[in-house]
Amino acid sequence: RVPCCTQVIPVQGRVTSLNLSYDQLHLLSCSRDDTLKVIDLRVSNIRQVFRADGFRCGSDWTKAVFSPDRSYALAGSWDGALYIWNVDTGKLEGSLRGPHCTAINAVAWCASGSHVVSVDQARKVVL
Repeated sequence: RVPCCTQVIPVQGRVTSLNLSYDQLHLLSCSRDDTLKVIDLRVSNIRQVFRADGFRCGSDWTKAVFSPDRSYALAGSWDGALYIWNVDTGKLEGSLRGPHCTAINAVAWCASGSHVVSVDQARKVVL
């Protein structure tokens, strides 16, 4: 156990999730201010902020995740769409609309990075 905190990293907005990259060098936060932030833990700085027209954090427990290789960030929106950002460029790669009709609560990548799974507030799981 560590007796005290080792780093304080300021993030704004009510944070709904944190996801540590597999290399443990970056942290992805999702906030109720409708942004995702990539934090470089080596320097305790926000490296990238992701926003998109139409993306809104749908709940206080919305989960966003890195892809296994940390190339992409994925989050679900209040309107049932999935949003994918390129971590290096900061650009929105695209949004996927389809089977979800309510806010997406959580997303996950499979270990190979070839598939994602999402679940919405109506308890519908989509692979």
